Amino acid sequence: MVESNGNGQDFLRLLSWVSPAFPTGGFAYSHALEWAVETGDITALDSLVDWIGALLAYGSLRVDMIFVRHAWLAGQDIRQLEDIAAYACACASSRERYEETVYQGEAFLKAASVWDDSLVLARNPATRWPLPVAQGAIFRRGGAHAQQAVQAAGHMAVAALVSAAVRLVPLGQTDGLRAQARLEKAILEAARQTEQCGLDDVGTACFRSDLAAMHHETQGTRLFRT
Repeated sequence: MVESNGNGQDFLRLLSWVSPAFPTGGFAYSHALEWAVETGDITALDSLVDWIGALLAYGSLRVDMIFVRHAWLAGQDIRQLEDIAAYACACASSRERYEETVYQGEAFLKAASVWDDSLVLARNPATRWPLPVAQGAIFRRGGAHAQQAVQAAGHMAVAALVSAAVRLVPLGQTDGLRAQARLEKAILEAARQTEQCGLDDVGTACFRSDLAAMHHETQGTRLFRT
């Protein structure tokens, strides 16, 4: 277990790394919400909360939180981190999901290195780094505890989806905040459940979302890359 450094610097780093201002390019991705809005699956606050809640309980967000935890557990073992990264890439359900996670993950690693050279992963240039694996590795090196790391990554993912929905539905800023507030318990529960999950537990049952990611590239008008 990595202990806090006692002066709050680790907490401030974590806040920076999950901030919407952190330059991962997340504003360009909707995680297939754009298709879900176009087809009428998401029309307002309640349907948005239901959609994201399902992703946390049964879908891609749950899977990402499992990868965050196992990357955190891998610690300084770069070979193990590379194996987890390769597995996470293989589990991407579509080309768009793959590009979304590796482009953000590699941007995350590059930006985090500004804080401290010790945060730089000595990695094989052939390895692609999905966002949750990058987060788990960097959050641990930055001093976050395992549960903090998983919860922070879940919060960051949900905030990004809510932000996309505010622009797409369109959903007002207040309803966006209501969605974020209503999903807090779902984030905490998903994080708690990952304590018992191994990599063999990776898998989703949110097929509508996976299909939405596949259909997105054929939409006539698109605001987002995914």
